[in-house]
Amino acid sequence: MRNFKPYYMKKLYALLLAATLFPFVLKAQSNYKPGYAVTVKGDTLRGFIDLREWQTDPRNINFKTSASASEIQILGPSAITFFNVSDLVSYERYIGKLSTDRTNTSVMINGRDTSTITDSLFLRVLQKGSKVTLYEYNDKIKTHFFVADNADNKPAELIYRIYYDGAKTVTENGYMRQLYALAVKYGVGDNLHFQINKADYNLLDIEKITAKINNIDKKDIEKQHTLNKGTTFYVGAGLNIGTIKAENVFSPSSFIKSTTLFPRVNVGLNVYANPNVGKFIFRLEAAFTGNKFKTTESYYAPALTHTVDQYNFSLIPQVIYNFYNADNFKFYGGAGFSINISSYKGSNLTVTDPTTGLKNTFKPATMWGAFPIKTGIVLQKKIDLYAAYIPTAYFTDDSSYSMGVTSIQIGINYAF
Repeated sequence: MRNFKPYYMKKLYALLLAATLFPFVLKAQSNYKPGYAVTVKGDTLRGFIDLREWQTDPRNINFKTSASASEIQILGPSAITFFNVSDLVSYERYIGKLSTDRTNTSVMINGRDTSTITDSLFLRVLQKGSKVTLYEYNDKIKTHFFVADNADNKPAELIYRIYYDGAKTVTENGYMRQLYALAVKYGVGDNLHFQINKADYNLLDIEKITAKINNIDKKDIEKQHTLNKGTTFYVGAGLNIGTIKAENVFSPSSFIKSTTLFPRVNVGLNVYANPNVGKFIFRLEAAFTGNKFKTTESYYAPALTHTVDQYNFSLIPQVIYNFYNADNFKFYGGAGFSINISSYKGSNLTVTDPTTGLKNTFKPATMWGAFPIKTGIVLQKKIDLYAAYIPTAYFTDDSSYSMGVTSIQIGINYAF
């Protein structure tokens, strides 16, 4: 018989391995969208730029003159000073100092670290206003924020340090002084003094401050920051087609499979790795469905009938990838891990050893795992038609008896 824990651990290790390899798959996927770049000579190159699920900001871009062109140009800061992809994201060249100290509290060092390097890179334009421009740069060390006074258009990194000094933690909020100086220059220092002193070193707080310096409305902040939502909520309904598989060490072939249909309802949340690309999605779904089984074991005389009425609440973290990703049509595949919490009604799982006559009653598990594989299409960004396959997952297991279910699920989701 199957050993329960090693069985699920092997499945979980396989899923973790797939998740580990997934970023390499993403790196190989291209996503060319209309865009343009400005050369160091001031010329404008119009064509298609490969917009990726960048976890760190790009050091260079792939550029094609047309969607069907086979020739790819690799353009970096030495060749271009600016690029824009479909008005989704814009990057501007920066040549200057970049801090290298770490601000993650789990890797803080003893002593103040003011080290910098001089680098040529692209800063992402977060907010372009009449007075100042806000930028962001992500590398393997940390997130950097830059601000430029449009009077001279020279980006400067906002200073933030955190370190140990003997027995205490020291935080340097140089960015507050930098932002306040700009606020004073443009006549809003008194209005922003309290807000700046309370601001953390994060996009939400800093963007609100630069917006007030630029006299940008709150709604316009959202438009400039991203054209697509980073999360979507959805609800759905469908059908669960479940097939039981029961095994008895005394009579391995005496059970017959039983298949039943049961409604399925679900709610979920999609979190996009990059909402302006929309290819890589983390999904968390909660669902309710059930299985009603009846199997007969003919080894005994009279035959034994086993019934299981199972009702499942499932929490399902998933990874979804859109292999085809047009605005109004998407084709995706994904996988996840289903944590199932079950209740039972009228179950009869008693097996008698024909040699000793001893009766063993096996209690189904109230919590068990499964590994769903899913595919589907999305229409008009709202309607998701899906099909899922769940390989045999065992919800009771013993040295002499086990019972599991294999499922096919089909349904429709609607996103808000």
